[in-house]
Amino acid sequence: MTSSARHLKPGQPRWSYSLQKYKPFRDVFAEKDLFSILFLACGRPEITKRCLLSSIDCISKYTGEVEWVFLENGGDEQNYQLFQEVPLERKVVIRQKNFGISEGFNQLWSISRGEFCVILENDFENRLPSFNLLEHSLDIFHSNGDIGIIQLRAIFDNQEQWGRGKAEYWPWDCDSEELDKKTVKLWHEETRLGYKYLLANHSNAWNNNPNIARKQLYRECGPLEEAEMGSDPRHGETTMQERTAKLKFVTAHIAKELYYHCGRKVTPIT
Repeated sequence: MTSSARHLKPGQPRWSYSLQKYKPFRDVFAEKDLFSILFLACGRPEITKRCLLSSIDCISKYTGEVEWVFLENGGDEQNYQLFQEVPLERKVVIRQKNFGISEGFNQLWSISRGEFCVILENDFENRLPSFNLLEHSLDIFHSNGDIGIIQLRAIFDNQEQWGRGKAEYWPWDCDSEELDKKTVKLWHEETRLGYKYLLANHSNAWNNNPNIARKQLYRECGPLEEAEMGSDPRHGETTMQERTAKLKFVTAHIAKELYYHCGRKVTPIT
């Protein structure tokens, strides 16, 4: 059967050369309401499997369209086999040498086709698998077009201390005095469907910890930069934060103790 007749219903006429019409414009790299899960791994296959399965468990609750884009950034065969074998309906698997975390995420962003991208490294575990993360995130994005990023890391994650207690980096656990000192405003908001979440106007929302970002935001700010040799490895993230600060997007927090950092020592807050 030719392509012109494959999807015809009984009695429906075939297409005609006499009817010239362009297909409607569609941005295939920002499919409306599609979530792209950008999953970056570099070694540590035991942690990769544990954390990936925790995210699959949570994201499987969502009934909308999802694609997974995997990148093994360090030549680990076990990670690569896991990505190949995990039974997901729509996925892409990439492997390459480690050229840095920012370059890796640039690869994932460039291949993804979603309007929204979930940024996940292989050492963040979802500890609330019953929570329909993507359904509520879509509700948040639809309720407020000014939101560029939804942060997913647990507010009180004791294994991820960088920025804790500093309103300009992580306002969610700060008291009103600290927020006022840094002129950061924090709101308690509710979506049109009744989901309660947090909103803040702090300028350092972009980081590689779990978050969901609009592709529009990445396009206006990206690509990510790598830190120069010998410099603070957070330099690339800092540059991205400076770019996002110049835009009018605000940042939301999912308001759940969702993702926790694995595989590192607990360090005191400084």
